[in-house]
Amino acid sequence: MENNSVLGPHSVVFKEGTPASKLYLVKNGEVLCLKASKDRLIPVFMAKEGDIIGESAIIQDLNHTYSAVVPQYAHLIEIPADNLQIVMEKGPDWLTELATTMILRFQNTSNLIAENRVIHPSIIDEDQFTSAIEVEFKKLLS
Repeated sequence: MENNSVLGPHSVVFKEGTPASKLYLVKNGEVLCLKASKDRLIPVFMAKEGDIIGESAIIQDLNHTYSAVVPQYAHLIEIPADNLQIVMEKGPDWLTELATTMILRFQNTSNLIAENRVIHPSIIDEDQFTSAIEVEFKKLLS
């Protein structure tokens, strides 16, 4: 069964390294996905309307590989892991392989972004992710 969640500014959706039990469809708003890299948080993806987050941990049966925080507002649809597993099992085998390949590519890219500490304007502008906001998000995620 799916649940709707409306989250306000600086809400944590999930934390890097924690077990995954659901994935999230962004109905409205934005969710900033962050990876820890040494003593920094690095934005690796800004999920917007229609995007899905948390799927990689579900499909690969891993803990979350990044954290997800709401900068201002987000309306999310929570989809339990079991629901995704049922859909994946009903589909052809190549669908799981395709999803896994895409997830691995995203993880490799996000790891490179985090390792090189790149804050790219296609993800978020540096003036939107100031050192003060980074410190606040670190506190939220600790």
